[in-house]
Amino acid sequence: MKRKLDHWKTQAIEPGRPACTFLIPADLEVFLRKRRDDHRWVISYLEFLIGQALRYRAEGRLPEVPRVTRRYQADDPTIQRWHVRVPGELWTELRCLAGSCGVTMCNMFVILIRLDQQDQVRVPKNVGASSCVFGYRIVFLQSVCMDEGITRRSVVFEVSSDPPKCNWAHQT
Repeated sequence: MKRKLDHWKTQAIEPGRPACTFLIPADLEVFLRKRRDDHRWVISYLEFLIGQALRYRAEGRLPEVPRVTRRYQADDPTIQRWHVRVPGELWTELRCLAGSCGVTMCNMFVILIRLDQQDQVRVPKNVGASSCVFGYRIVFLQSVCMDEGITRRSVVFEVSSDPPKCNWAHQT
């Protein structure tokens, strides 16, 4: 049986800065406030964390959840809501990264914060240049093998040593 292939492309630019709510466990809130202040804004910190993702993957520190559905955060009565307006392109990068790991976006943000917290404890701070690798573009692919019933996910990072130009200055 020959299958008909349909292809389509869409472009999304709205909303430019969607409102989102990150669910932060109370035990991370003090650390997140400090890192937010270090980076000036939550958005800048999120951009830094996404920039670290390639290194985290190379070190085997990002999750690889072998489920068809995405893993949510564990239930936690101490969860704090952080409301942020994230630029659309950064939101999409987080979505791609989370999807490739098999977790929700909120869970991915918390995972990245915990990895950064571990780095702050084990790595002495350098006053010099950052070792951050910035994503220029992240591509997320997901497919299903109909014969085997297996969902496959992959992510491709195009990287640059220079941060992308930001058009969201002065955001919280």
